[in-house]
Amino acid sequence: MKRLIIIFVLLLAGTASAQEATFSIKELWDDFNYMEKALRELHPGLYRYQPPTQFDSTLTVTKHEMKDNMSLRDAYAQFSMLIAKIRCEHTVIVPKANWADTLKRAHFYFPFQVFSIQGQSYLTFNRSSNQDIHPGDKLLSINGRPIKEIIQRIFNHLFSDGYIETLKYQQIHNYMFSYYYNCFIEQADSFQVQYENANKEVKTVTVPALGMAEMNRNTISNPVNLKMLQAVQKEKQYSKELVFNKKKGVAIIFLREFFGGSGKEARHKLVEFMDRAMQKIKKSDCKNLVVDLRHNSGGYDNQGQVLLSYFIKEPVLYYKSMHTITNSSPFLAYSSISKEDLAQAKDGLIKQPDGTYLVTPALNNTLDPVRPSPNRFTGSVYFLIDGATGSTTAEFTAVAHHLRVGTFVGEETGGNYTGGNGSDYVGLLLPNTKMHLTIPLVYFQNAVATPLEKGHGTIPDHPVDYTINDLLTGVDKPLEFVYKLISTKRSMQ
Repeated sequence: MKRLIIIFVLLLAGTASAQEATFSIKELWDDFNYMEKALRELHPGLYRYQPPTQFDSTLTVTKHEMKDNMSLRDAYAQFSMLIAKIRCEHTVIVPKANWADTLKRAHFYFPFQVFSIQGQSYLTFNRSSNQDIHPGDKLLSINGRPIKEIIQRIFNHLFSDGYIETLKYQQIHNYMFSYYYNCFIEQADSFQVQYENANKEVKTVTVPALGMAEMNRNTISNPVNLKMLQAVQKEKQYSKELVFNKKKGVAIIFLREFFGGSGKEARHKLVEFMDRAMQKIKKSDCKNLVVDLRHNSGGYDNQGQVLLSYFIKEPVLYYKSMHTITNSSPFLAYSSISKEDLAQAKDGLIKQPDGTYLVTPALNNTLDPVRPSPNRFTGSVYFLIDGATGSTTAEFTAVAHHLRVGTFVGEETGGNYTGGNGSDYVGLLLPNTKMHLTIPLVYFQNAVATPLEKGHGTIPDHPVDYTINDLLTGVDKPLEFVYKLISTKRSMQ
């Protein structure tokens, strides 16, 4: 069974034609009732972060917010806010299927990239033709709305596990802020931007809304972006690679993504990659290894287990348990599970006293213990993590952190420490608005101790915050921090 990789899917969810259609109150309520029924019948983690009474209250409020002749854009804002309150990164609703084309055709986007650091928002790439605003200027307000208020309103619609905000910040970086502003704040023809420049002067400029093609051209042609473009070009964009920093005496495995294909194929490819990497590291006699998992949004469950096998000394449990809440709902006809697997699952699930169904190791062998790899690494390991470390990758970091197999550096991961919801999914098209809803079917419980704070990801042993200057000059501060840790350790030996 696989984990769905759903991070940043709304980037492609266009709203260019969202105002062309409106829906009657009856059509909206029909879609709403269909969605509610599906969630109650299928979602195993519906009450993971909220009691049933709170969910009922949210449903009531959302339903009463709907109005006759509502546009798709406004209806989507209501539906997405309700789904976001489930607090599950794998429960996602998007407004329409033709995402990419509508995004390209739209011409009302905020023409700047926004990056938030330590509670402050900065304008990075200037995607307008205006040359007054420079990358690194602090964003204060847009069209009279304080930026902190704007971000909080956007966050109310974003899908994330528990109370994790690092994933939400990751989602509004780069192009995403412009899309979300358009979708959840306003569709404006122009933007009055209040900002603070490098000289601490507060200024205001007005720039027109632009389309994606023009913003892309301006990013390259606007001279204010030159230094930042040069910094970005200097950065090596690693995906799945082993690199040696001989000067620092460190090996770095970049796993910014896992291998695709079928579950077995993906597992085999990762084993091959890791075995080759470990053999090269052993030949180099390198005793310090960095595993970079930043921006790794997940993959198949077994890939996290494969990775763990290279850092453990004895067999360990990876999951405590998995359960689902149905083996017979008619909605399962729309799931990612084949008819044959559905029939097998129906026989292999064990009904519990509370009405849920326990997944057995016979049905899912990822419930079996993970055994050490013959090529496991025996030196010091450092894991780089961030808010986009999600799904399967966040499960790995949670279990690895619990087992203390390495040192974690960066920021809180985007997946809940104790487990999330996923494995297989039901995808539904709401009958009238045609919004698409994805519902996970399995509740995961990671084999970890209960954390001090519920609903958070893996908290790094060493949190590292960027400064805006780090971002503008391409400094990899978390990696530099690891180099300092290793240097300090050597000096003490």
